[in-house]
Amino acid sequence: MNMNKKYARLSLTTAIAVMAMSFGSIGLAQTPPVACSVGMSTVNTNQAAILTASGGNGVYAWSGTNLNITNSAGTQFAVSYPTPGTYTVIVTSAGQSATCNVAVVAASAGSLVCSPATQNVTLGQTAAVTATGGTGTYVWSAPGLNIINPNGSGFSASYASTGLKTLIVTSGGVSDTCAVNVLAGAYVPPTPPVTPGLPNTGGGYGK
Repeated sequence: MNMNKKYARLSLTTAIAVMAMSFGSIGLAQTPPVACSVGMSTVNTNQAAILTASGGNGVYAWSGTNLNITNSAGTQFAVSYPTPGTYTVIVTSAGQSATCNVAVVAASAGSLVCSPATQNVTLGQTAAVTATGGTGTYVWSAPGLNIINPNGSGFSASYASTGLKTLIVTSGGVSDTCAVNVLAGAYVPPTPPVTPGLPNTGGGYGK
């Protein structure tokens, strides 16, 4: 047999084997393991704990006992509890599950508190929160918000997109967070109507 033809056949066979191995590797690619992380190691009673999921297929469902929030989907999840203890929250994605343990301790007297710790609103609906404790002087901040007035014991915000939003109040160098779940819904805003496409806005009020 001609040696050139023999090597050509071997090269072709090798190439086919390599391609088969490559396609096999693609077919056997596995979904990354699901992981759950907690933003703070401990939180006070009635303080929001922000949980974050990763891995899986990017679609998450949250569950757990004694949860006081109704939005169970999304990369992030917020919970708060009225009594001290350790609570387990489960996140599931692509048939896999991971757990977060939320450690809740009793709040000390005069602690800075943003309330309600968690709440649900629909698109166009205003979320309102208040601050107590601390020094009595409060400054508000929030990712993605165009804040009109950052000062005051109260704060209100409206959002143009769904998802978990956070409102942060600071007093005397200490901060606390309120979580707002913005849900899609058939909410009819009061007059004057909210014009679609307006940016997310928020502002403080009160002393």
